[in-house]
Amino acid sequence: MSAMLISKREIEAAASRIRGHLAVTPLVRAEHFSRRLGANVFFKLETLQPTHSFKVRGAFNALMQLADVEREKGVITASGGNHGLAVAHAARALAIPATVYLPESVTEAKLAAIRQLAPEIIIHGAAWDDANALATRVAHQTGRPYIHPFDNAAVMAGQATIMTELLQQLPEPDLVIASIGGGGLISGILCAARHLSPTTRVIGVETEGADSMFQSWKAGRIIELPAITSIAETLGARKTQPAQFDIVSRHASKLVTVSDDEAIAALLEILEHEKLLTEPATSCSVAALVNGKIAIHPGEAIVVVLCGANIALENVHEWAARKK
Repeated sequence: MSAMLISKREIEAAASRIRGHLAVTPLVRAEHFSRRLGANVFFKLETLQPTHSFKVRGAFNALMQLADVEREKGVITASGGNHGLAVAHAARALAIPATVYLPESVTEAKLAAIRQLAPEIIIHGAAWDDANALATRVAHQTGRPYIHPFDNAAVMAGQATIMTELLQQLPEPDLVIASIGGGGLISGILCAARHLSPTTRVIGVETEGADSMFQSWKAGRIIELPAITSIAETLGARKTQPAQFDIVSRHASKLVTVSDDEAIAALLEILEHEKLLTEPATSCSVAALVNGKIAIHPGEAIVVVLCGANIALENVHEWAARKK
């Protein structure tokens, strides 16, 4: 796909297209973090999507644009969990057959959630990149549409609708913070921000060990990680793609990384004080704020996209016990 920004027209069309399937997610003031940071901190609750992740926006937008012959063949995708869940959900709603390729590292919680939606499931490889390579090859051989989790203009336009909603809820936020896996979420947000709120700063966050975009941004070229070593498995793309790298490099205000321990501490703080459950791949964005890795100004309006909550309860119990 082209490295150019997704157009305003495409983003607005995506918002109109998915409106019949997805409700607007709430924007809530995070009182604890607002007091702690001396700013107006808001959470965009993508955790309340039907699949508990923002990914369903892009999945619906991509699947709804398929031709009838493509729908009949059915779609193929590869995922670390949340995108596969989103495609399975959208495919079931639209009566489209779906096959989801997952790596061996997929959590049992995500696998169980996907199974409930009854797509064909194929487990392959140690990481998402391995599952993706096989899925792409099979899609090419069979002629079935492949729905890439981030390097897909329709998927990115769907994710950009987070920003169009947000600007209806909070016009001209000073700062929007989003986590980065392959780069589809932040690229969509950046496209919408440049068109609709160009003064808003957009900052991306990754965890160390799943920081392919950060390493690429720092090097000025796409870097492939040898392996994903972070617990934030939904950030688990070993490398980004040219379109996402270009958009992020040109338009993001900054990229930062946090440790797994920092992400876990933020996850537990969000749960304790805001009563919201998130994944480490989401809480890392809050961790960047509370650990001073993002410069903020008193009274600023800051929005953190809480992008996913598909985490096993036993993991949370384990991390809470370890903290004590």
